[in-house]
Amino acid sequence: MRVAVIGASGRTGRATVAHALAAGHDVISFVRTPASAPQGTTVVQVDVRDEAGLAATLTGVDAVVSCVGHVTSDRDNTVLHDGAVALTAAMASAGASRLVAVSAAGAYVASDDPLSRFIAKPILERMLKTNNEDTRAMENVIRASDTSWTLLRPSRLVSGDGVRGYRRRLDQSVWWHYNTRFDTVGRAAVDAIAKPEWIGHAVFITD
Repeated sequence: MRVAVIGASGRTGRATVAHALAAGHDVISFVRTPASAPQGTTVVQVDVRDEAGLAATLTGVDAVVSCVGHVTSDRDNTVLHDGAVALTAAMASAGASRLVAVSAAGAYVASDDPLSRFIAKPILERMLKTNNEDTRAMENVIRASDTSWTLLRPSRLVSGDGVRGYRRRLDQSVWWHYNTRFDTVGRAAVDAIAKPEWIGHAVFITD
């Protein structure tokens, strides 16, 4: 399968590429800086807001994984929304339909356990209000698109080796587990490509 990874040079992107290559997929890395791209992939230099640039290289792609995230140094508060607008339009132009997008559990309350619902997430909403608003705006764009989408909502991202048997729930938070390794997100993103039962759902994941 030919898989395009948007934001392949980030920690989630690199983990996704690694798992995609291990699964035998042909991977295209979409990055802003070619030198930062993972090895073993076809490299495309493009900005996530560049609809035409994305569309030009998505023809023939079987699945797209968006690992675009906020970078503190950039202070770009609309990158997720704007990127989703460009990407979904580009996919429509290129005839690509399968989309897996990494989102964030922290931006949503969905049948959470009491600690998360009443303490952790209200605090996070105050601390990360702008990022959460952008995350929700991105999801709204993707949900309204004609793509066959899956949204991955990991809990707090941490470093380290991921686990094969990660926890997941469709459209509801995972209770009492609050960390997800970048590697686990990459594994889940690649798993999602081949899970039609996840299409049209937000999948909460944790280690």
